[in-house]
Amino acid sequence: MSDDLYAILGVPADADAATLRAAYRRRARQTHPDHGGSAEEFHHVQAAWEVLGEESTRAEYDRRRRSGTSEESPSAPTEEGSGFTYSRSTATRRPAPRTGDRKQRRSAAADQPPVYQPPLSEPQPLSLTLTSQKVHGEFRRSGLFGAGRSQRLHTRTVELLQRHLLEQLPAARLFNDVHLGPPGRDRKGRLQHPKGGERAEHVVIAGTSLVVVAALEVPATAAAWDGRALRVAGRRITPPNLAAQAAKLRTTLAGLLPEGSPAGAGVKVSSQLILHAADGDLFHPVVETQGQGRYADPPLAAGRAVGHIANALSSSERANLVDRHLMAALRTQLAAPEAS
Repeated sequence: MSDDLYAILGVPADADAATLRAAYRRRARQTHPDHGGSAEEFHHVQAAWEVLGEESTRAEYDRRRRSGTSEESPSAPTEEGSGFTYSRSTATRRPAPRTGDRKQRRSAAADQPPVYQPPLSEPQPLSLTLTSQKVHGEFRRSGLFGAGRSQRLHTRTVELLQRHLLEQLPAARLFNDVHLGPPGRDRKGRLQHPKGGERAEHVVIAGTSLVVVAALEVPATAAAWDGRALRVAGRRITPPNLAAQAAKLRTTLAGLLPEGSPAGAGVKVSSQLILHAADGDLFHPVVETQGQGRYADPPLAAGRAVGHIANALSSSERANLVDRHLMAALRTQLAAPEAS
């Protein structure tokens, strides 16, 4: 398949926005696996549209295309996820062009050594050991052997985020099984969360940005998203409302953070649903957006989702900040914190 994104959509480079959109829809129908196409072809069409369908990323692509620096293209049609590219054969990470997808760009600060606030010379609000710890919280095991399907899915997601996110962003921290509502106190004055309260599966932070993350395993190579639910192999799956979870957690944190915390002035929140393929391919399933789904952030295959999360965390000029107050507040929200 051609490396030229316009050729992938079958339009000239001077096509207007309406022509591009019509061409994308036509090519998406032609290449969709349910209509006789292949997941790989459909992925290339989706990747081309993500760049050409956005005015800013299209302008950047056109500039690089005219200068002949195609290797710096915002989105070469390879297995990529908004800022990271993965090799299908080795599943390893290698640097990829910045796409500016979802109107976010990776800042230079994201790759810099962490800056701690309060500084590490101060013992509060979190010990040096816990401040340096990348992953916080555990999922309580259920059943005799504690190896249920949900536990395996949690483990798979944590491993994905560790390998392709935490190892790449020095200031990033992951919190697992996080209460969304504020804690109360028991009779002895100890913090306590009510049983059965709503919890987020995973929360990732860097600087003052926070992403609520959940995951599903999808037994197909293609899926459709209408803005509310996924259609996979004839089934309709309604995922949790992660945007509502993120908003609720932001409100809770606002009440827990002290005035001196950088995040106390406001945490920038977003969310991402990760789709794990049963076949282990980081770029399955390919997701086609339909109807209102075109205007909502869609669930994404693992390889692409982790790139979007990285973009959300690294777009700030303070992406290398470790807010120890924010970490301490999130630790109070953990359903099962590990021993200090």
